[in-house]
Amino acid sequence: MNRIGRTARATALMVASSWTVAAALTPVQASAASGGSGCPALFVLGVQGTGQSNPAASHTADTGLLGALLGPVMAAAPNLVQRSYISYDAGFGGVVGAGTESYATSVTGAVNGLIDAINHEATTCPTTKLAAVGYSQGAQAVSTVAQQIGGGHGLVPSDRIAAIILYGDPDRSPGSPVFPGRPGQTRPDRVPGSVETAVSTVQISVPRAGGGGIGTGGQRFGALTGRVAEVCDDADLACASPDRAALFQFAARLVAQADLRDPVAALASLNNLLRTALGAAWTTILDQDIVVDNRAVTYRPRKPLSQRLIDAADPRTPVPNRTQTDSASGHLAQINAAVSADPIGVLPALAGQLAGAIGGLAADDADMSNPAVWAHFAGTVAAHTGYAATGELASGIAWLTAAAHDIAGSHP
Repeated sequence: MNRIGRTARATALMVASSWTVAAALTPVQASAASGGSGCPALFVLGVQGTGQSNPAASHTADTGLLGALLGPVMAAAPNLVQRSYISYDAGFGGVVGAGTESYATSVTGAVNGLIDAINHEATTCPTTKLAAVGYSQGAQAVSTVAQQIGGGHGLVPSDRIAAIILYGDPDRSPGSPVFPGRPGQTRPDRVPGSVETAVSTVQISVPRAGGGGIGTGGQRFGALTGRVAEVCDDADLACASPDRAALFQFAARLVAQADLRDPVAALASLNNLLRTALGAAWTTILDQDIVVDNRAVTYRPRKPLSQRLIDAADPRTPVPNRTQTDSASGHLAQINAAVSADPIGVLPALAGQLAGAIGGLAADDADMSNPAVWAHFAGTVAAHTGYAATGELASGIAWLTAAAHDIAGSHP
């Protein structure tokens, strides 16, 4: 089998693996009710993973992976902590065991539900500190909101946030340490405004994972840096996908938007998404990466071809606007005129440049045909679902409990 064939087969297998992870596990709109009367020292909001929530799910039932985290926190500090889970579709395109919405739509709903809940709790209890925890799809939603708050674009100032903990986060940046933006840090920063030190005794000592999230958009937590933890098992494909897997990243973003209820619906949905993404990528390349100067046509990419494809397939990327499409059309007309005027002088050089870009795409996808990569991720479902079984929730339990005591001005 040639390299293209091997790559295509690897892409299909990797995407199928991502479907398996989503179906085996597991993130809109929902207002979270307070977990009890009065205002606590710390209010924790949880966003479960794919298939672990639904629009009618209880806000206070400690189920799923996050139930194994927040249940013990409530038991350890019952008078200091309240918690609420965001109820949402938690879908993956209708895959059995998950909700009916596409992954991308479901994440957006979880984001909206989390924002509503933060607004409600911040208004109801103006002196209460807030924390948020997310798992899998839910971690991506929590990450999105945390980046907004850390960048000064959230509903609450960053000093209202005591902790953010993300498990198996598909939005994890490539090579991110446990505390994003703080390589080597193992202990969370203290709660803003707290003079106590219980949090300083907590250590998040999970091994650093390689790769990055399957759907990462590049995280920036701003003022929350040091109070955000990414807990990722190195064999968890959702948060530690290979570095050189461009086609996988491209395919994963398409699948996240697809209707996967049955093979016919999936084929039609993916076909439409693929056509739209390729069109958007080509428009962007014409607009930004091909230069026509004195009838010379040159491919000068501002981003690699692989990144153009990934960006075009990402539902978070705005579609090309009228100005961009008009510019691309103008450039295409210039290219056609230059080729018509001097085909021998223009075409060979441009073809060579584009061939180099395609060769770069193959290099950016090299991990897809590496047997060692497949062996590494053979247990990805177990890794993604096993954060409780492997004891990796213990540090999160300790952190939230210590934060509550620090806020209240006492120690456990």
